[in-house]
Amino acid sequence: METPIYKTEWDKLTPKQKALREKSLAVLVEARRTGKSPNRIAKKIGISFGTVQTHTNAFKKVNGRWVAKRFDKIPRPMLISEKGKLRSISISDSRHASTLGRYHNAVKHYLNTGDVSKLKKFSKKKIRDSSGKLHTFETDPKLVQEINERIEEIAFFQVYDS
Repeated sequence: METPIYKTEWDKLTPKQKALREKSLAVLVEARRTGKSPNRIAKKIGISFGTVQTHTNAFKKVNGRWVAKRFDKIPRPMLISEKGKLRSISISDSRHASTLGRYHNAVKHYLNTGDVSKLKKFSKKKIRDSSGKLHTFETDPKLVQEINERIEEIAFFQVYDS
């Protein structure tokens, strides 16, 4: 029996499937955030709700209406700053993805203000990727700054390298 598309790891998807998963996840995030109809959100994003459900399996019917489940197990690639480097890992739990999102917001807050308080909340936390490996969050302000500077240099060269 074939693995359902919503359980398929990111690197095993075709480019078209990756694009559909990204759009489907955008619908899911918006539905969770706003509580609006996933059908309307999907239409606005340019994808059918059937495709969203096929790629996420993250909606259930409640009183005749489709509503987003509280969390999902859809594998998605995400970036994490760890041991002085920026790495891409596969996360297959939306709760871990949310934690990683809060970490990135804390990094952004530190880079914009110099205030390390939000960043330090992640100093003892770990996150588990899809393969079960634990990852620690980079909370050393100096290393966070260095990682950010490397990203900015790469972005600069990508824009002007032709």
